[in-house]
Parts: sequence; structure tokens; C-alpha cells
Amino acid sequence: MAINAIGGEALENKGIVDTASLSAIVPNLQVSSPYGKTQPNFSLRGVSVANEFNANQASPNGVYLDEVYLSARFAQGMNLFDLERVEVVKGPQGTLYGRNTVGGAINIITRKAEFAPLNGFVEGGYGNFNRWSLTGAAGGTLVEDRLAFRIAGTVEKGDGQLKNLFPGNPDERSIDNYAIRGSLLWKPTDDLSFLVRAYAGESNPTGEPPFVIGSGPGGVNPITGYSRPKDMGFYETATNYVGHNRAQASGVSVTGKLALGAWDLISITAYDKGELRVDQDADGGPVDEFNINWYSDYEQFSQDIRIASDPSRPVRGIIGAYYGWDQNKTFNTYDFFGFLEGVPGLPAFDPPNIFAPPPYPGLFGGVPGVFSGFNVDHRFTQTRKSAAIYGDGNWDITDRLTLTAGLRYTRDDLELTDVSSTARNYAGVPQFNFIPFLAPPGSKCPDTPGCPSLETNSSSVTGRLILNYDVAEDVLAYVSYSRGYRSGAINGTAYASPAQLTFVEPEEVTAYEIGLKSRFLDRRLRMNGAVFFYDYKNQQLQEIVGIVPFLRNAPEGQVLGVDFDATNALTFNLGFGYLDSEYKKLVLAGVDLSGNVFSNAPEMTLNADAEIRLFDNGESAFIVRPNVVYTGHTWLSPFNDKNGNANLQQDGYWVANLQASYERGPLSIGAYVKNIFEEEYFSYGLDLRNSIGVDFLVRGERRTYGLNARYRF
Repeated sequence: MAINAIGGEALENKGIVDTASLSAIVPNLQVSSPYGKTQPNFSLRGVSVANEFNANQASPNGVYLDEVYLSARFAQGMNLFDLERVEVVKGPQGTLYGRNTVGGAINIITRKAEFAPLNGFVEGGYGNFNRWSLTGAAGGTLVEDRLAFRIAGTVEKGDGQLKNLFPGNPDERSIDNYAIRGSLLWKPTDDLSFLVRAYAGESNPTGEPPFVIGSGPGGVNPITGYSRPKDMGFYETATNYVGHNRAQASGVSVTGKLALGAWDLISITAYDKGELRVDQDADGGPVDEFNINWYSDYEQFSQDIRIASDPSRPVRGIIGAYYGWDQNKTFNTYDFFGFLEGVPGLPAFDPPNIFAPPPYPGLFGGVPGVFSGFNVDHRFTQTRKSAAIYGDGNWDITDRLTLTAGLRYTRDDLELTDVSSTARNYAGVPQFNFIPFLAPPGSKCPDTPGCPSLETNSSSVTGRLILNYDVAEDVLAYVSYSRGYRSGAINGTAYASPAQLTFVEPEEVTAYEIGLKSRFLDRRLRMNGAVFFYDYKNQQLQEIVGIVPFLRNAPEGQVLGVDFDATNALTFNLGFGYLDSEYKKLVLAGVDLSGNVFSNAPEMTLNADAEIRLFDNGESAFIVRPNVVYTGHTWLSPFNDKNGNANLQQDGYWVANLQASYERGPLSIGAYVKNIFEEEYFSYGLDLRNSIGVDFLVRGERRTYGLNARYRF
């Protein structure tokens, strides 16, 4: 199994402060989002949500916080501080980390309470865009061998990094984050312990406007006539609607551990909740064409109980059971074509019939190209239940050969209730229902005649087989087979018709991998490599028809790839990834996309960093840490360049970063620059040409620099 594990100190030294930055140090990992850092989409070895953007859908790469699965994707864009380590586990996880992990798992392990003298740190920083941050932590023993604590917190604020030229409107992509976390360890006896963990955090920056390219000649939006001025900078915008991308999350968990001789009984109980409030000017310009409010509330409960044997035994393993419940209450609003209000010759209210070919006729008038603006109030509640039993074991066949085998059975139930979609006029007054179609006000699916069934379930048996062989001391070769599963889903952004309320099939990835793990030079040099092949069935992705999104399955796909990383304990790290991905069978919008490359799956990635000690006398040191990241050519749409999608791609690019610090005892004073040469690149894209006349693109991170200081105690 391929794992990239990065310790907390290494994350600090490399300037990794949030989950969106992990791609800088992990080969074959990309992170993108249509909403800045608010709802990260993780692409691991080419397995991702593609261009899908619904807040109610699960990621195919599971994110775990202290062994607790986070079901809501917008809860995964967290600050990284006071960590023990981060593990990126690659490949389908069919046993312990088996819920919706067809691509892999990202495990965030925080520093927790431990029995030790009082210790901690305080750190502050200031940088361009008036950014400032303050982070601190403290922990230690309260009652010897019985009670310990740890508490940590961070706050970060900064001005907008995207200059808004629209008069009177604020700059966008600001920074406004806080988070606090605490844990308490109680050992009533030597054999029994309880770890209670609680956290809360919020991010509330100004919005993330898209970079738009009109579909008309010269980049003109054929609907509004607007095009980005030639002299407008890459990091400049002119949006008339500026809101915030607010995400809030909190939770509590209790981990109990009872030693039973050769076995440990472990229970993990957790409750989490949060909110998403994303306001977006989706047309990216000064004309009031398309504004969205993506609003969701979620809560989840999970219980994992397992029995683990003594890891020193020649036959050892884990047997467990899992139950998870989560609920997402979504209430979105979409404002279309507000600029048409008061235009002579156009109706006061006649929304376009998007199921007819463009130019869309009015739904009631039926005249091509003659329609009004309108507003949609869209609501639903999604409830998911997941139950599983699993087992995973290791058998030392000889002193050099070990067999690992695991199985998991999972059943998922999904239900949609309180579904409604109401069309409103320019003034926001309800006119009629899209869902249930033309039903009286207050009607909801599935309780109204004519609504489809909104319940489904799926199940799967997944697992893995791994054969490890110690070729020599500190050289291990392995071959593995694994199978992962992601539950079926429903089209959460269906708002125009009950016919949109469709389910998609579960995803399955079957993986075959061979690899080598080695240490040389008295274990100072570590080198790992893997070659893998994925058979990918029913990837869930987005298709936009007119102004309406649909969820689809890509029936067949495959990925052939390579992972390589090398680390010298003192001086350097190198990571390399190669992907050859291909849709074997996929048709969208009547176009055969077989043979196309997966979206958000660059052919090559490379990351390298070094630690250069320019001065070190044992008491103090001056250290320089350069870092470079290369991301190869990336398609941002499953269409690739077919069907006129040539704008939705990003050529290969380099990003260079640099940190320097003076360290003396517990004190460290440093400076940093990220994206030194301010490389301009796109990280996400959507084809909205048939809906609002533009290609929708999200800019990458721009250059930031600053100073920081840390004191440990």
C-alpha cells in the first residue's frame, strides 16, 4: 500500500497550512474547487468528483479527522495546525477506511492530550494583502498518569487578493478564518482510557469570482455582450455581486480503549455539524446575469467499534463494525438574467424553456429568444445511512513473507425529502412550482402525485489482498489487489423538473499495484515506488444541459500510473507522479467521449524541496527551504477539446516557493514567499456556454509573502 505520511513539524517547515495545500508535497494529488478553498475537491491518482460541485455529494476520497469520517465536503477545507501528522493513503480502501474511498483516504491526525510536562507554542505572522495570523497550543499532564489536556487555536485574516474594479464593491478572495480544538485524556485504570475531542471553526472570506471567457467572437458573452477588457489583469475582476464563502464546522468525539490481554477493544463515537453559505457571481462580470446562493446545513453521527489484536503476533488483525448517519438540508437560490428586467418587448415573467434547443423560447409564450429573467428557490433534505462490518488481518507466513487480507460489507441507504423548487419573478414573488411541477404553493416531493420515488439503497463487498516480501534488510516489495466502493447518489441540483431527480449508480474501482519500499545509508535515505492500474466503473460526474445540471455515470474508465518519492532525513524530498487515464466508455450531450483523458488528472506531477543549513553551530542555525511543484497539462472537463471545450484546460506550469528561518533554541524567526514568480494558472473549469454564454474558470493561488515568528515552550 502506498502511503505519504508527513509529520506535523515537516508540515510547518513546508508552509502547509490547509488541506488545499497538500498537493505541493504529495505526488498524484490535486486539489481544486469552484468556491476557492471552501469546498476542496481532492483528485488522488486521477480519482475525483471530476467537475461535480454539489454540496450534498460525497467525495470518492475519504477525509478523516482523528479517525472520524467527514461526510460533508465543505467540512474538509480545514486549517492545518498543531498536527501529529497527515497521511495520504493511496488506492481503494475496502476495509477500515472503507466508506466512499475508491481513490484513497486523507487522514488528519491532530496532536492530542498526552502525559507530559506543560508544553506548547505560540506563533504569529504578517504578510502582503494585510494578512495576519496568530496560532498557539498548550498541553500536558493535569493528574499524573490519569488526566491530561491539550488545547490549540488559530486565527487568520487578510484583505481580498482579487482586485474588484466594479465601483464600490470590495475585493474578493479575502481571508477570514478561525479554529479552536481541544482534547482531554482520562485513564481511570491502566487498562482503560477515554480521549474526548472537540473542535469548532469558521471560514468567511469574500467570494471567489470566476474568470470567464465568452463563447462569442473575441470572448464576448453572446447573451449580455460583456467581455473582459484586454487590459484587465489576470487577478482582476469586475463583479457586481459580492458575497461571502462561509463554511462553519464543529464536532465532538469520544474514543474509548480497553486492553483485554492480547486484544484491545476500541470505540469511536462522534457527532459533527456545520453550515455552508456560498454567494457567487457565476457570470463573473458587471452585468446582473447569474447569481447563486449555495446554502446547506449538515449534521452527522458515526459509531465505529473494533477489536484489534496484539500487533507483535505472527497472526494479527482487526474486526469491526461501523454505522454512520448524515443529513444535508439544502436551500439554494438562483437568480437568472436579472438584466432583462424592464427591457422593452420582453415579458415580465416567462422563464426560458431550457429543454428546447437554443435560442430558448419562453415557457409560456413559446417564442424563440423571447423570455424573462427569473429566480428559483430550491430546497431539499438528503438523509444517508451507512452500515458496515469489516475485518483485516496479517499473517507472517515466514520471517520474510507476509500476507494481508481484508473484507468489508457495506450497505448504504439514501432518501430525499421535502424537495421543492419554486419559480419567482424579479421581485421574488412565487409564481409557480417547477418541482412538484405546477403543484400548489407549499407542495413537496415525494408527497405529491407525479413525483418519482426518492429512495434508493446500494451495497457492496470490498476488500484487499497484499503480499509483502522482505527482499533484503530495509527493502520490501509488495503486490496488491484492492477494491473500493462509493455509494450511489442523487442529482442534488435538480430544480427545473421532477424528471431531473435521478439516481446514479455506485462507483467501483478495482486496483492492481506492485511497489517497492526501501531505506539506505543507515536509513537516512528512503525511496518508495509503485506502479498501479485502476479499472474504474461508473464514475459520477456532472453534465450541464442548458441551465440545468445533471449527474451522470461514466460507465468505464481506466488509469495506469506511477508513484515515486524519495526523502533524505536531512536535506531533500522528491516526489514524482505519472498518470495515463482514459474514459473507455462515456457519452455526454450526445458526444462520444471514449478515449478522452479524465478531468483533473494531469499526466505528470513533480514536487521537490530541500533543507539547506547555511549556518549551524549547534546553538543557532540559519535554514533555507526552497520548494518547486510542477503540474502537467490538465483537462478541466471530461469533454477535453471536443464540443468546443478547448478553453477548459491548463498547460503544464511550475510554482516555486521559498522559506528561510533563523532558529535559536525555542525561538524561530522566518520569512517566506509562495508562488515566487506569480505563475498564472487555472485549477477548475465548467462549460456554461449554453446556459449563460461563458466558460467558467477558477484562478490558482497568487504570490504571497510575509514574516513569521514562533516560540516553543
